[in-house]
Order: sequence, then structure tokens, then C-alpha cells
Amino acid sequence: MKNKVLMLTALLATGPWIETTAAQELPEGYWTLQQANEILGKTRTIVLDPDLSSLSEAERAAVDKLIQAGILANRIYEDSMHPQALSSLQALQALDKGGEQSRALLDLYYQFEGPILTTPDNQRVPFLPVTAEAPGKNVYPPGLSTEQLDAFMRASPESSAEFLAVRTVVRANNSANLERDLAMLDRFPVLDGLHPGLKAQLGALKSGADQAPWYALPYSVRWAPEIMSVSEWVNGAAQDVKAEDPDLAAYLSLRARDLISDNYEGGDAAWVRGQFNHLNAQIGSYETYADALYGVKSFFSFSVLVRDVAKSNELAAALGGLQAIQDSLPLSNGRKVQQDIPVGVYNVIADFGQSRGGNTASILPNNADHARKYGRTILLRYNIMANPDLFDDARKKFQAAVVPAQAGDLTLDGPFYRTLWHEVGHYLGVAKTADGRDLDDALAPWGNLYEEMKADLVSSFTAAHLNASGLMTDEILRSVQAGGVLRVLQKNEPRSDQPYQTMQLMQMNYFLENGLLSFDDASARLVIHYDRYPQVITQMLGDVLAIQSAGDQQQAAAFIEQYTTWTPELHERLAARLRESSPYQFLVVRYQALQ
Repeated sequence: MKNKVLMLTALLATGPWIETTAAQELPEGYWTLQQANEILGKTRTIVLDPDLSSLSEAERAAVDKLIQAGILANRIYEDSMHPQALSSLQALQALDKGGEQSRALLDLYYQFEGPILTTPDNQRVPFLPVTAEAPGKNVYPPGLSTEQLDAFMRASPESSAEFLAVRTVVRANNSANLERDLAMLDRFPVLDGLHPGLKAQLGALKSGADQAPWYALPYSVRWAPEIMSVSEWVNGAAQDVKAEDPDLAAYLSLRARDLISDNYEGGDAAWVRGQFNHLNAQIGSYETYADALYGVKSFFSFSVLVRDVAKSNELAAALGGLQAIQDSLPLSNGRKVQQDIPVGVYNVIADFGQSRGGNTASILPNNADHARKYGRTILLRYNIMANPDLFDDARKKFQAAVVPAQAGDLTLDGPFYRTLWHEVGHYLGVAKTADGRDLDDALAPWGNLYEEMKADLVSSFTAAHLNASGLMTDEILRSVQAGGVLRVLQKNEPRSDQPYQTMQLMQMNYFLENGLLSFDDASARLVIHYDRYPQVITQMLGDVLAIQSAGDQQQAAAFIEQYTTWTPELHERLAARLRESSPYQFLVVRYQALQ
């Protein structure tokens, strides 16, 4: 365990500041130094180094343990994203003799958390000798199609819930998989106890009594050694702060158990309703964006955060009147919403897995039942949101996109409040379909897309509501509205497996169609018609809420089809301007706490 953690720590600490001069030629299949540098040269690097002076000795000890847990969670994430991720990393490390080529490829592996990267023209390609990325990543068998699994689930409907569960992998029925998985249950008896009936099911498959071609396996068994270790580290952190911060200790202790049961309800309840001192941590697998096959499997993330007490208190005092906003929505359904939203402003100590990068905020849990029972918590990542280099890039992008007369409309306040009300927006609107179904299930595989688009639109709607109520100044409203336009700008045509980018393109096209935006053909810039902003936002929000309420997949698909047009004469011309606005197209975030 100790050697593994040290090896992973060394990987995570690898950075572009390591200077090498040795020439190097790696075998066929590895990108050349020139190819790697084309990506690295377009990458903005920021280092997060928050002030930890407020932390006690016990809290610092907890941070150290949580970081070790995060390193292992990062390993699980990489493995879940590609079946050859860990083996390709091991092979690259074996070839690394300090040469420029191998160092550059290690930097790319860190940046993209695996052997697949996104090119400047938005294609996903391998830079190490591995297979191409599959829609099902490594949580479904290679080559499995939805047609195959759908046919099996129709024939065996009792299996659907397990196969489409958020924290199970779909495994091929073969002797190697079954022997390995049964061995994990023997090695860790607690897993056998927490997953009753699983050993008997696997035994029936092994004996041939059950000849199903696939089976569902809990994450805790699929990644048993790593998850058991993560659980131990997290539980150790709970013991460190038990005397000083009992609510945080309770959450960490429950989450340590959640990880090995694959049921997060206990930890979610303690996380949302707890009152923590200085530390917070986002732990586990929640978001399903990376599952391009069914859109239901979650991927691991892990964040260690220190609370900005003054900003958090100021923000909490400013929040209020959410029911009035809910009631004013174009489709409110008379729904009553939680008023005392747990929201905090934090600085990131370290992020791992899916949460690593430029993520500015989280709102979790996203399980509908957990949210109904306990609410949700909002984590605003201030040292990312307010990073001067990142804001400078955003401002240049905005200025390149709009006419000069509007280039100064974006200030730092705009993106901050737009993001805040986007996260609050997840609380508002439609919670279930009109006939009582969960939105993700009803609108699969587009549930995430519609939820994020709703939150974007609620944010803009809320800003206008607050301004009309005298709770937001005209200057901040203008900046929030400018931030809403910044949000929809695309440097490349989105891929079908990019829900965020797709819903942003949909908003842009809707805004163009309805007069919130217009395109100046001579300068290839956008004109923002602020007088049209409230009406168009309300109109589109009404359309989205109606689709969510109906839960009609055909209607949802048709709306996506209608507003995802990408034309060379408008979209590509504007995208070219955006690509030229900054030398940076990619971001890598590093953490002083890992050095």
C-alpha cells in the first residue's frame, strides 16, 4: 500500500517545471515530442495554493489522509475511463529515463487523466499505444452495444435495475472475471456481507446454472483493493477531527462505509445537513457525463476543500426568497422548495478524478430521493472562480466574440453570480415528470443535458428577478447577462457525447433565433440585445421545463435536433475568432499540496 501511494504521489507531482534535455525516441504508437508539445503549448497551467493557516493540527492531519484517499480515487477514475489506462501508464513509466518525450507524455497523461486526449479540433484520440476510446469507457464490456444489452434486458427485465444502476459495472460472463470477482469477496468479507446474494449469483454464473452473457458488479467489488484503502484513509481522517468537528467526522465515517456498500444515503444526509468548521470534501462517484453508452454510470471524483468563512457567511445571509423565485418560473407546478440551502465558498486544496480541472462549483447529491429527503449542498470553488489568469482568458474570449461597444460588459462578479445561481437553479423548477418519474430516467440519455440547461436558464431568470426586486444592481445584472453569453460560446462544434457543450450550443442558437443575439456578418461578432434578454430566457426556460415535466423522449430529442445546427458561415467563423483570442485552448490544474 505504501509503495503504491508513493508511486501515485510521484505521478501526480509530475509537472512541466521539470527540466530535461535528453533526446528520446519511444516505440511506435507513442506520440512524438513535437505532437505532445502542440498540446502542451496550448495549455494554461495554474497552481492552487490556498492559505491553510486557519487549520488546526488535527485538520491538517485529516487533509493529509484525504489527499492519500484522493490519489487512490484518481486511480479508480483513470481505470474506469479506459481499460488500458493503468497498464499504459506503467509501460510509459518503465520507458521514462528522464527524456523530454517521455516527460511530455507523462504531462499529457496527468492533464487528461489517461491515455486519451482531446485535440484542438475536439476529437478524442490516443497518444499512447492503446485502443480507441469506447462510448462505454471501462464500465461496460468492450464492444457492447445498447442494442445487445437492451435485447437482453427485455428478455430478463428483472436484471434492468442492476445493469443500469449508477454504481455497477457491466461485466462479461467469463471465467477470468468470475474468478477474480469471487476472490475479491473472499478477500474482503465485509463486501460479501454488504452485498447479500452476490456471491451466490456469481457462483451460479461460474457453474453454468445461470448462462447470462453479462452480469452487474458493484463498484466496491470491481475496484475492491483501492476502494477498501480509500475507505480506510477517509475513516482515518474522521478519527482525526472527531473531537474538533463532530459533524465532519460523522460525514467522513459514514462516507467511508458508503464507499464499500455503494449506497451513499447515510453519507449524503450527513454531508448536506452537517455544520462543518473549516474543511469539506466531495467524495465518491456521482456524475454520469462520461458514460456515452447509456448515460447512467457515475465516475469517481474527490475534492479536498478549505472553507472561506467570511465569504460563506456573507453569501448565506444574502440567499433567501427562493420560493418566490420558484413561484415566478414559467412552469412552477406549485412546488415547495427548500429555503435554507447549504452553500459554502471554498478554496480547493486538491481535486482528483472527474472533479479535477477548472470545475467552478458542485451541487450534490444528485440522487432525486436523497435530494428530496435531505436537500443538496453547493460548493463554490473560489480560487478557481476568481483565478486572475482564468478570468483573463474568459474576458479575452468574450471580447473576441462580441462587438467592441459591449466588450467591457463582463466583470468578475458576473461569472461568480451566474455560477452561484446556476447551482441554486438545480433546486428550482421541475423535480419529477408530471406522472412522477425521475427526470434522468424519463429523459435518458439526455437527462443531464436538460438539467444543466435548465440551471443555466434559471440563473439568468433569477438575476432579472433579483434586479427587479432591488437585490441585484444594474451593473452586476449586466455582467451576469454577459456571463450567460460567455457560457454559450464554443471554440469547436460539440460532439454528441458532450452534454454540456451541446446544451450551450442549443442556447446560442435559440438566442439567435429569438433575437437575444444577432450576428454581425462583416466583423464575425455577436451583438447582445439586452432588451430581449428577459423575454427570451423566460420563453426558453418554459420550453425546457415543459420537456422535463412531460418526460417525453421524442420531444426531448426533437428539441435537441432543432437547436444543434453548426454552420460554417456563422458558428465556425465565430469559433475561429475564439480560438485566435488566446494562445491557450486547454487547462491543467496542479496543487501545491501534492508537491
